[in-house]
Amino acid sequence: MMPTERFERQLPELLTELAAPRTPDYLDDLLWQTANTSQRPAWSLLERWLPMLDIARQPVAAPPAPWRTIGLGFVFLALLLATLVALAVGTRPNLPAPFGPARTGLVVYASGGDILAVDEATGISIALVTGPETDRNPRWSLGGTHFAFERTVEGGDNQGLVIVARADGSDLVQLTPEPLGSIKQYAFSPDGKDVLIASGPFWSPVLHIAASDGSRIRALDLGRPASNAAWRPPDGAEILFMEAGDHSTGFGSLFAVDVASGTVRTILEEDSTRHRAGPMWSPDGSQIGYVEWVSSMQLNLQVHVMAADRTGDRILPMPEDAVWQAPLSWSNDGTRLLAIRGYTGDSEGSVAVALPADGSGVGLEFDTTGAIALACCTAWEWAPDDTSILGTPTDAAGQPLGQVLLDPVTGTSTAVPWSSSSQPSWQRLAP
Repeated sequence: MMPTERFERQLPELLTELAAPRTPDYLDDLLWQTANTSQRPAWSLLERWLPMLDIARQPVAAPPAPWRTIGLGFVFLALLLATLVALAVGTRPNLPAPFGPARTGLVVYASGGDILAVDEATGISIALVTGPETDRNPRWSLGGTHFAFERTVEGGDNQGLVIVARADGSDLVQLTPEPLGSIKQYAFSPDGKDVLIASGPFWSPVLHIAASDGSRIRALDLGRPASNAAWRPPDGAEILFMEAGDHSTGFGSLFAVDVASGTVRTILEEDSTRHRAGPMWSPDGSQIGYVEWVSSMQLNLQVHVMAADRTGDRILPMPEDAVWQAPLSWSNDGTRLLAIRGYTGDSEGSVAVALPADGSGVGLEFDTTGAIALACCTAWEWAPDDTSILGTPTDAAGQPLGQVLLDPVTGTSTAVPWSSSSQPSWQRLAP
């Protein structure tokens, strides 16, 4: 047998013997020696006298600051913040300016006592406010986010409430705590926060200013009647109005009241030889259009335009064979007025015309079915983009016919596919 083979056979036995726990032979001698040796005095320990913690602490150089990583972190946070801001802004409606051309939205109108809206391009209507109540004459805010309408009071003597709703017909808010008699008109302020309401007799209406959220309402005490009232663009700081009168006698003086202070300024003094009516601000509030005439057995109305400070008053021209004309509404860009023009001494055969506001021409007449009625409050309105004019002509007896669209480029008219019992009102949208 080889020596290596004999070692391999004994190896397991040797390992087992070495692994077995046992006390070393020299342990007793070691314990005897240490027991006879005294412990080292505490004063001899170096740690007792020296600040070993500070000595043992070795200065370690701080690693350089990771400025690149920190900078990238700040960039990421800035981008995240910008994204959150953009999302927050994106959720807000993009509103058009309170005056000037805008994108054309829906036409809101009344039919059968309900409030509906129609897309003029497709002719498709949707119901906004329905129910057993009788609602009429909706009017958009200049921002296109809300509309106001009148809700008649059952059993009341021509009394009604003014209601405001969101553009989709939701969140109805009643502005007038009590019914008002003979509501003539209502219009949002340019910022949409207030609604100007005129009610009472036509020749002597009362004005109220109501918050569009329904939180307050107050009578505007002017110490005199206030007809033909209208907010001044672009901020609504003033309200234009005329004193008592009617369309046969005229309204005399023309005034503007400062909404904040109540101070009234006179724009045109009363002239016993002349009668005036139908004042209206230009879209930017820099000019005023109105009609003036003298007493006569036949109509002889003339369209006037002047600056808001009453300077530069001018009469807009008309064809030589025309007898009279009167303004109805401004285009949104302020360059034209829609007017009614007559070729006889009365309203028979009157036509609509788009007049240059600068007096550079006699304008474009429209081919319409029915007469263009002359009334205190316009029943004709330019589309926000000025590409068409929506209104309601009347028959020989003065009864309203179906609404039509006028084309200010071609002078043609087109009947609309919907049936409305109210004045037209276009929704303004941001471009």
